[in-house]
Amino acid sequence: MFNSILLVVCIVPLALYVLKMRKYKFKTKEMVVVAMFSAMSYILSLIPFVRYPQGGGINMFSMLPLLLVSVLYSREAGLTAGLITGTISLLMGGYIMHPAQVILDYTIPDMALGLSDMFGKDDKKRIIFGSLVAILLNTTSHFLSGVFFFGQFAPEGMNPVFYSFIYNFSGHGVEGVLCVGIMALLPLANLRKVASLQ
Repeated sequence: MFNSILLVVCIVPLALYVLKMRKYKFKTKEMVVVAMFSAMSYILSLIPFVRYPQGGGINMFSMLPLLLVSVLYSREAGLTAGLITGTISLLMGGYIMHPAQVILDYTIPDMALGLSDMFGKDDKKRIIFGSLVAILLNTTSHFLSGVFFFGQFAPEGMNPVFYSFIYNFSGHGVEGVLCVGIMALLPLANLRKVASLQ
């Protein structure tokens, strides 16, 4: 019963995305960039800095392309790139336990990274803050999946909530902060100008 309720809750963001996208029209260049950045994110996720014994860890800045898409183009582009990346990850060897777990691990986290422009994209401080919140949403989704579906993997005697927190925030969280650090160094205004050129 609980998993069914969780599934319904997880479907809500996807339904909102579908409604939002019904009126959105991609430009050709935007579609190409979304496809390229989605592929780039997936490829970078295959290159580990630190790999944990049970999967996961810190990857080679795989979140950075998804954070950049919405800043360079639009939130719709960022959400779509996240959806594509998550789908690729799922199809190329994802671990499936329950539909809600699939959404919490492969859909919502990557789509959340497309919200990096939530506080605007004309000021770098706003972009950085928006990106940090997007990382928090991404990592929290993985954390919830860990609590509800992977608690049995916690070491004996360790609280599953604490285990999931340490596991996900030391992996996804650290990688996300590193990606935001790189974004802070990039000339985002200039990149946006180049992205808008036809």
